[in-house]
Amino acid sequence: MRIQRCALFTIIGIITLWHAVVPPAQAAEPATLTASAGLTLTEALTSAAQNRQELSALRVDLEAAALKLKHAGLPPNPELGIVWDNLGGDLPVDDVRETTVSLNQPLEIGGKPAARKHKGQAQIIRLQREQTTVWLDIAAEVRMAFLAVQGARARLNLQHDAEQIATELANITHERVAAGELAATEETRAEARKAETRAETQRLTRLLTEAELLLATTLGDSDSAIVTAAGHLAQEVVIPDRQTLLTTMQDLPMLALRRSESHLAAAGLALEQANAWYDPALSLTLREIPDQDGRAVGVGLSFPLPLFQRNQVALAEAGAAVRKTATNEEATTRRLKTELIKSHTMLVAADQEARTLRSEVLSRATEATEAVMEGFRVGKFRYSDVLEASQAQVQAQARHLDAMLDLNRAAIALDRLLGQPAIPAIALNASSSSHDRRNP
Repeated sequence: MRIQRCALFTIIGIITLWHAVVPPAQAAEPATLTASAGLTLTEALTSAAQNRQELSALRVDLEAAALKLKHAGLPPNPELGIVWDNLGGDLPVDDVRETTVSLNQPLEIGGKPAARKHKGQAQIIRLQREQTTVWLDIAAEVRMAFLAVQGARARLNLQHDAEQIATELANITHERVAAGELAATEETRAEARKAETRAETQRLTRLLTEAELLLATTLGDSDSAIVTAAGHLAQEVVIPDRQTLLTTMQDLPMLALRRSESHLAAAGLALEQANAWYDPALSLTLREIPDQDGRAVGVGLSFPLPLFQRNQVALAEAGAAVRKTATNEEATTRRLKTELIKSHTMLVAADQEARTLRSEVLSRATEATEAVMEGFRVGKFRYSDVLEASQAQVQAQARHLDAMLDLNRAAIALDRLLGQPAIPAIALNASSSSHDRRNP
């Protein structure tokens, strides 16, 4: 009986200590598996904004577009011509060589410089909107990888607790079998469970390493092979009102990108309409006759005759682009509304599931474990019954963890649609100075 009483107190102590340090909503991490040494989410996002090549390529495009806009208002280059007459041939004896110098300057009409500037501005806005959407994709990818590391670590911590309990129960069962109080089959079951939990711990350790490798890859930092995530899994997220979301649909980044594409296409059509006006040219000539020591100045004006080419092809292509972007914008509006409602619904459902598990399932699993322990105290249950009760509680913890992961994934998906988080300033420094320059 002394062995049985000692075993009972040992199990009660293990379970009590576990519940004291592991609240139903969040498991504390063992000393060997803390998250304090890893990157914070803000640091991870900043690293991705600095290192991801997609953003670097867009910064180059923005710098090129800003340079193009800067020179959009410049007029066409003048043309200098020199003609020497009477250099040879069957000419009268009194004919002399003549030199004519001409300067031709095309005169742009139809608002071409303003149209070029307008298109350049629209191009920069479109690239900025694309930069925002690309960043949101990257941020969602980083946050998902960050969440995967936190989830894998939390799952491994739960498994460490389960392995510890299985080991202690196996030791106690061995003592009971040696004392003749339990059948040898009980010890076999306990040892099998101990080996099973050890193998599961090894598998979850490998999954944590894989998650850390994936996080390092999403950051785009070639110097880091493995990156771990600091902090703990968020237990609650803010759930916005659905009607409020629908009223702010016009501000969604993806829809803003489609509108910028429509504006760019309209600016391109306006430019091609301006290009349909063929520019006249003003010419100034100076003719010099050395033999007579004379000079003559002439002024001319030439007009192209658009009898055949009137920029028809470019106008047709620009018009088609306008219609295409308008169709894309309308389709994106419908699709985003559906995605917004779907993401919000999934977020609400995941939150309700997590709250139910936390308030009902976890609490009842705890009550069941305590009831088994009390029954064991009076001799109604075996050690295997205590083991099963503890396993059921660990499974409830794991199910709650899955619900919390689903909740956080739904929140990330909704944030992606809403344009959160904003792109860090480090991703804009390379090109922001170019965007604010005024054009000549």
